[in-house]
Formats: sequence, structure tokens, C-alpha cells
Amino acid sequence: MTSLFTDINQEIVSGIALGSIYALIALGFTLIYKATEVVNFAQGEVMMVGAYVNFFFVTQFSGMAGGLNGWVFTAALLGSIIFALLFGIILDYIINRPLKDEPVFSIIMATISLAIILRSLTAMIAGPISLVPVSPFGNNTIKAGGVVISVLDLAIIICAFILMALFFFFFNKTRWGIAMKATSADAEAAQLMGIPVKKVYRYVWMFATLVGVISGVLLAPRMALLDTTMAYLGLKAFPAAILGGFGSIPGAIIGGILMGVIETVSMGTLSFHFNWVKEINDIIVWIVLIVVLMIRPDGLFGIAKVKRV
Repeated sequence: MTSLFTDINQEIVSGIALGSIYALIALGFTLIYKATEVVNFAQGEVMMVGAYVNFFFVTQFSGMAGGLNGWVFTAALLGSIIFALLFGIILDYIINRPLKDEPVFSIIMATISLAIILRSLTAMIAGPISLVPVSPFGNNTIKAGGVVISVLDLAIIICAFILMALFFFFFNKTRWGIAMKATSADAEAAQLMGIPVKKVYRYVWMFATLVGVISGVLLAPRMALLDTTMAYLGLKAFPAAILGGFGSIPGAIIGGILMGVIETVSMGTLSFHFNWVKEINDIIVWIVLIVVLMIRPDGLFGIAKVKRV
């Protein structure tokens, strides 16, 4: 019994680390949706590109420094952040601005097309061979109450929560954050009040790209290999955003963590004790999503919209 309890705790900790990354990806979905009411189906590919770009920076800087060290990883992270902000501006110009007043379906198809293009270009540039990302924390672990926690997982959880706290502060306490909330509520009214809506949209795409790239930077060392299939993890973060309530930032965070814990526990303890669970591991997050939506159609933190006729 004690062993089972320890195993579950171990899986929960690992699930929180994975769920923190899902939460960041879901946050990217939510940011764009809140401002533009468009779902960016290329968010997973943005995460993948961020992981590859960070790997490139680590490789280049380590060659210049004569080996890996803390400064190399820090410089690579800063380089990845700069890339993310510039990439967000580019996406705003090629996706959002030309299609802003077009039907939502057209913009969604544009993001799906972008996802396919990013996967193909990455495969062409990086080649077919999977890469082996290096963790800045090595294989160091911490043991607490019988639960072994990798320093990498602990760093992922801390970094994710710091980033989420910064975004919460930004959206609720800063001028531009409040402008973004006003724009998401009513873009026309916000523009009449003097808010530069085009700038707001640009910043939203920049922030969404930033959280996507940082998600890739955090996730890559946790994976055994880095390849283009990493982008499909974005599809797992999508139900996390819906579970929490699409458009809700707290919902994206809670939904991502819940999905990470459910997935990890189902692949571990539940699969060991119930063989049939192994058969549904790939779809268990979608099953949970359907069950929750049957009870709460707007998600855990979603607010039902009432339309006046």
C-alpha cells in the first residue's frame, strides 16, 4: 500500500511538470483567442520551432565557449526569447492583419496551413535525424518523502508558475494588459476609447509565440529525442484549454496541470493495474474532456455567454 501511494505521488509530481508545459501551450491558445476569437492551431508547431531554435543556439554557443556551461544555456534562452518576439511580429503580419476582417474559418485554415509549413520546413532544415537535447541540470534529482524529483522537472514547474504569475500581473495591473482585456471584450469600443488595437493584436501574437517557444525550451530536455513529432503535443494542450474554459487564463493553467496529471497516472499506475487502460492512453485526455463538457459545457472556469435577441 505504501509503495502504491509513493508511486502515485511520483506520477503526480511528474504529471504536474508535464501539465505545466501543457498549461503554457494552452495559455498561448487562450491569449490569441481572447483577443481575436481565433484558434491558432499552429501553437504546437511554434513550440517545436522554439525547441529547435534553442537547440541550435546551445550548439553554437557551446562551440564558441568550448563546452557547455550555465552561461551557454542562459545565452541560448535569451536568443530564443528574442527569436520568439520577432517570430510573433511576423505571424501577426502574415496571419492576423491580412485576414483580420475575413471569416473565422479562413483564419483557422491559415493557422492549420502554417502548422503544416512549419513542420515541413523544420524537417527540411534540421534533417530526418532526431536530435538529443541536453538538460542544463543534468540528471540531478532530489528525494523527498520517498518521491524522487528530477531537478529538471522542479525547474519546469517553477519556471512555468513564474511565467504564469507574470502574465497574470501583466493582464491585471499594467496599462497594456488592461488594454488587451478591453480589446478582447469589444475591439470597436476599445478603438473608440483610443486604444491602439493593431498594436494590441501584435503584442498578443508576440506573447503567444513567447509562451510557445519557452514551452519548447522547457520540454525539449525532458524528451529523449527531439523531432518534428513534438508539435503534436500541441493537440494535447488544446483539450486542456477547453477543459479549463476556452478564453480563461486561470482555466488554461488548471486544465493543463489536470491533463498532465491524468495522462501520467493513467500511463503508470492505472495501466499497471488495469490492462485495458493501456489501450486508451492516447485518447484518455479526450475522454476526460467529453465527460467534463457534458457536465459543464463551458469548461471548469468558462463563463456562459448570453446573447440578447
